[in-house]
Amino acid sequence: MRLRRSLACLVVAGGVAVLASGCGDGSKGAAAELPPTVSLWTITPQSDFRQVNDGAKLALSQAHGRAGKFRINYSAREVSDDEPQGTTDALAAARMTLQDTQSSAMLTSVADAPARQAITLLNEAGIGTVALGDAALKTAVCSPASNFYPNGRATAIVVDPDATVPGAWGELFRSTYGIAPTDTAYRAYLGAQAYLHALAAPGVATDNSPPRLNRDALAAALVSAARGACA
Repeated sequence: MRLRRSLACLVVAGGVAVLASGCGDGSKGAAAELPPTVSLWTITPQSDFRQVNDGAKLALSQAHGRAGKFRINYSAREVSDDEPQGTTDALAAARMTLQDTQSSAMLTSVADAPARQAITLLNEAGIGTVALGDAALKTAVCSPASNFYPNGRATAIVVDPDATVPGAWGELFRSTYGIAPTDTAYRAYLGAQAYLHALAAPGVATDNSPPRLNRDALAAALVSAARGACA
């Protein structure tokens, strides 16, 4: 498993999403004004690592690396395409996500079997999962009888498995990254957008000063917004 961690905020330079090591002018006054930081992690097989992460980064860059009262650290983990190593890598990556005190959610394009195990593992800590799985995983995630959720609350969504690249978005992606997007890249973009909308939902930021992340509220907002897709 390879870890590619991109810290701090995403900015846009010349129309291209760039991962910056910091925001502001570096002064103490600017640092004091920075919003609190949360982490969005991805777990992606080597075969579609670039497509998934470029799609997600495009959504984050359009939001200037922020949502609600938070700025976002984006961190990517690349796992093996081969089984059973891919499952081993995915679970190890999920456990690393648990160890990050700033973790807010995970976006993953791994196969259904490791995705199911990762969803269950992260659910125990109330961390939401945005999966790019197939129709079978979507059905399982949406089922009230699902055994994915040991804490008793749903924390996962599956991006529409039938979503395809719209022409205008495809041109934007191509002009930004210099490659043609796959449907998986577009679904990662949609998944990151869903995460951003949930992060900005009421109650996700606490009333503390500075505000803190309410993971349960974030996962609930993520699932609530996607509820119509389960019908």
